[in-house]
Formats: sequence, C-alpha cells, structure tokens
Amino acid sequence: MKRVASFILLQNLMSISCWSLNDVCDVNDSKCQNLQISTPGEIIYGQCYHHAALRRLLKVSFLTCLKECMKTSTCSNVSYRRDWKMCDINGNINSEVEIVQEHGCFSSNISSWSKNLVGKCSTHTCAEGYKCVLKGEVITCVIAYCTGRPFAVNAELDEPFGLSRDVGRGMKYTCTKSIKMIGTPFAVCHKTGQWKSMFICGEGSLVSHNKPTGQSSIFCAKGYLCEPEAGVDGIKQLTNIFHTKPELEPFWWVNLGQVYTVLKVVSTNRMHRCCGGRLRKMLIHVKENLDTSNTELCGQFIGPAVSGQIIVTSCNTLPKGQIVKLTSVNTERTAFHLTEVEVYGVE
Repeated sequence: MKRVASFILLQNLMSISCWSLNDVCDVNDSKCQNLQISTPGEIIYGQCYHHAALRRLLKVSFLTCLKECMKTSTCSNVSYRRDWKMCDINGNINSEVEIVQEHGCFSSNISSWSKNLVGKCSTHTCAEGYKCVLKGEVITCVIAYCTGRPFAVNAELDEPFGLSRDVGRGMKYTCTKSIKMIGTPFAVCHKTGQWKSMFICGEGSLVSHNKPTGQSSIFCAKGYLCEPEAGVDGIKQLTNIFHTKPELEPFWWVNLGQVYTVLKVVSTNRMHRCCGGRLRKMLIHVKENLDTSNTELCGQFIGPAVSGQIIVTSCNTLPKGQIVKLTSVNTERTAFHLTEVEVYGVE
C-alpha cells in the first residue's frame, strides 16, 4: 500500500494513453467504445484510490463514471473496477488518500478528457458538495455528497473500498482499543449534505452537574428541598429531591450550557418508600433551546418504578441539544419527583 508521494513514480511506470477503449469498455457498451472525442484520456492500470471518493456509483459504465465526475464539484479523477462496474468519483488527492495496487482496477485523471462529454454541464460552477444537473436547458446544482469526514472519535472505518460521501449512504465504523460502542455502527450522509454519526465510541462524561434547571411547578413538604436544582446537585438523599405539584404531564429540565451529543440519562427515583410507584411513564427529550418546539426523543421509561430505582435511558439515536427535558406522563394528576438526574454526553 503506497502513499500519495509515490503517485508520480507509479504514473510514469503504469500510465497508458489509450487510442482504443476496447480494454476499458464492455463489449455491449457501444457508447463507451465510440466516444466522439479525438483523443481519449490517460488511464492508469492496476491501481485505485482509497478514502478519496466523493461519490461511489454501482453498476455503471466507465463512460457514465467519467461523465458523473465532470458533473461533480471538486472531482479530480475516477477509479473504476470493471468486474464490479463500480465507479469512485474522487476529490482532490491529499495526505489522507491511499493509492492501492489492485488487479482489475484502473484510474484516470479527469483533466485528460474532453468536457464535451457532458454538454452544458461542462461549464458548471457548482459549489463543493454539489453536482450539475440539467433540467431542460437550465443548469442546476444539487447536493450530491457530504464534505469532510464524519465525527468518529476513537473509531476507524470498516469499508473494504474506503470512505465515500454519497448522500443517503452509510459508512460502517468499528471502535478502536476494544472501546464500547453506543448506537449503530454507521455514519450517514444526510440529504442536507451533513454527516450524522449514529454511534459514539465510549461512555461520554457527566455534563449536567450543577447546570441551570427548571420545572413545571413546585410542591414541597417541611424538611425537604424540592427546587429543580436538587436534580443536578449530586446529593442523593431522602429529602433532597425536585418535586412538582400533581399534574397530568409535569416536567423538569436542565440546560447543559452548550450543545452536546447526549448518550444516556441516568435518573434516580425518589427514595422514600411512600412514593416511588408514582412514576409510571417518563419521556426524555433533547432540544436546542427552551423556545424551540423541535425536539428529539432520547428514550422512555415504562414503569411503575420502585423507590430508589436507578433508571438508565440510552439515547440510541444520539440526539444533539442543549436542553434535556424529562416528562412524567399520567392518566390522572400526579406529582413528579426524582432524587437525581445525570446526563452523559460528548461535545
């Protein structure tokens, strides 16, 4: 496996300027074999690039591969595996890219081909992450891939042909050093052009201690601390709880101070033997701020709970936000009280 530094040497040894495309076009691919260009481009046999793919197309011809590269912003070359009919549309070559000697694969610098292959799209100026699409006679730029790499701390890519960044495609990862994975092992390129990592390697850290809090109402008996801050003060004692009035859906929230990826929420139920069973259903949501209605469900608890029970709710969708809100859902008016709430996350 060779690094980019060896590219010039390999190019001199392996490149072929093709005047006949029979050896790269399928037998029944007449369009590819009869390209209307005077000088076919340079093709380098026996090598492909890893971790350079902006897009990865399956079951396409070499001709389609060339055209899609020309339509895609920042595409500099293609890698084509003829037996698989797999096309990698590659971005700029940098230190993260690996050159792999691979039988049956060839690559080609797109600058060596005539842009006349793509008609009006030959003059497109689409921004990074976009590709040119012709709608009638009008050139349009649409999102085609995610830029950069996904958030994957303590993880390594587990894809045989390296990273690709296509919209809608997921890349598989594994955690390094036997670290535990939370979530599913994929990073997905969303249609917005943004990466969404579906996993975290590690348990995260406590991010809720002594942070600002609030609740729907306050009810307190003599000798108890029933304010919302009791939920994040780290004191797990009988009389140290947050406590609301009886409501159908009483709630409590904590402001983490900044946006985190929330991994799990650990709730310690009220310890007094009288009242632990009041918690019958609890929903945990994560949102950006108190004013927004855009929330994401971390998870839920279905009880009834028992006094002093420690409830661990994993956020399998790895929601991002600054506000974590716990809601007790009841069929009749019931107070909501917990001894402690611990939110674990990563920046």
